[in-house]
Amino acid sequence: MQSSSKSPQNQEPSAPSLNKNGVFSVLGIPDYRLLVLSNLATFAGYQIRNMAQAWIVLERTDSALLMGIVNAMPGIAIISISLIGGALADRTERWQLLWRTKLIITSMAFLTAVLLTTDVFEWWNLIPISLVTGAMFALHNPTSQAFAVDIVGRERLISASSLNTGISMTATIAGPSLGGILLLIGQDMAFYVLAALYGFSAVMIMFVRTRHASVPSGRNMFDDIKEGIAYSYRTPIIRALLIIGFSALFMGTYQPAIPVKVKDELGLGEFGYGVILGLNGVGALIGSLVLFLVSKRVRKGYLLIFAMAMFNGSVLLFAVAPNVWITGLAMVSMGLAFSGWMISVPVLLQTTASENMRGRVMSLYFMVVLTHQLGWIIGGVGIETIGIQPTLFIGIAGGLLISGTALISTPALRRAR
Repeated sequence: MQSSSKSPQNQEPSAPSLNKNGVFSVLGIPDYRLLVLSNLATFAGYQIRNMAQAWIVLERTDSALLMGIVNAMPGIAIISISLIGGALADRTERWQLLWRTKLIITSMAFLTAVLLTTDVFEWWNLIPISLVTGAMFALHNPTSQAFAVDIVGRERLISASSLNTGISMTATIAGPSLGGILLLIGQDMAFYVLAALYGFSAVMIMFVRTRHASVPSGRNMFDDIKEGIAYSYRTPIIRALLIIGFSALFMGTYQPAIPVKVKDELGLGEFGYGVILGLNGVGALIGSLVLFLVSKRVRKGYLLIFAMAMFNGSVLLFAVAPNVWITGLAMVSMGLAFSGWMISVPVLLQTTASENMRGRVMSLYFMVVLTHQLGWIIGGVGIETIGIQPTLFIGIAGGLLISGTALISTPALRRAR
């Protein structure tokens, strides 16, 4: 059994203005506020990196396939070593692992900026840089999710997750728009700002005081990994959620369609691309804030079903959208659905998993859900061979088949609160 040497309750202020049972009570935890700021910067950086890499490769190669390959690299790295990240999250001091991985991610963004400034950059340079970045996120992501529970406790995880998602979604609005402006100023400028954001994220984590005191299991890491896989398979709700996470492989096919549609069908430039992506964040922010306020009254199983249906319907609308207005509406709707996914799936996983399995369960989640970045490759191939609409239709069908099967076969998930 693992424990935190400093419990979340010990960190709460005694100010009467904060109701310990209210939805805003998590804001009274100093370490949670630092975590939110760190996540805000990281998520803004994620948006800028994805859009900047996609636009740079598409502009230099005019190939949706090469664009897809480059943006799939972080996902490939995460899928490859995510299980190791989960085992480390359960075996090591989470705080140290978080800020160290953030510093390496920062250095990769800075290296890209320097290559662009010195005019020695080639599009393929992004492949090894993205692989290193993805490897660090493979260690970072399950650790960050598990560390959040160390800070706020299980009883306030839903409120914390909803608020954190809502605040992070502001980065989904500002990040792409900022990225579009930065690309107009200079491609290297986008990566200098990206490095600054990641660096700020690392500094915020360094100020966090919560520590996770791990207890060695007495086994080697690979035995711990096997135990985590077996535990996840034996637990029906966790097994079903991981299967649903794998549907992201098909859901991700819409990602390369966005810059191609913006550039080739709508005739917009870098700034327009950023605005279209920002509308996705508008929807996600609205959904996250609403769910934050009603989190205790929402049945998470029903929320997940609604989010899956809404997301696929929104992708269908995006596929047939004839103009920028309908495209924008589809992006807002996708954001609303995304907020439901991000609040229901990770929260259900963390509240279902036992304390000593949480890191390994979340590593499995990130391993399957990050297949959505492989969707960049599938989507890129499909767009170049059969076009945007047929590619997205195939993605919708594949995603619904996988997620629908898991939901139908797991009554406990549908009833989950």
